[in-house]
Amino acid sequence: MKKKSNKITIPEAAEILGVSKATVTYWARTGHFKAEREKDRWVIDKNSLQEFKDSQFTGGNL
Repeated sequence: MKKKSNKITIPEAAEILGVSKATVTYWARTGHFKAEREKDRWVIDKNSLQEFKDSQFTGGNL
């Protein structure tokens, strides 16, 4: 049985957050959520992205 990955790509994160890929890349580079480079692309921890989304988009902080 294959283990389900807890990582998503920049385009997937951009769709989840409703922002551009450039914005997600900037947030990844500046440490707004857990993200790392794998070869030539960024991968983002799903749980960390969800925490970021909850705090920024539903917490009234914008």
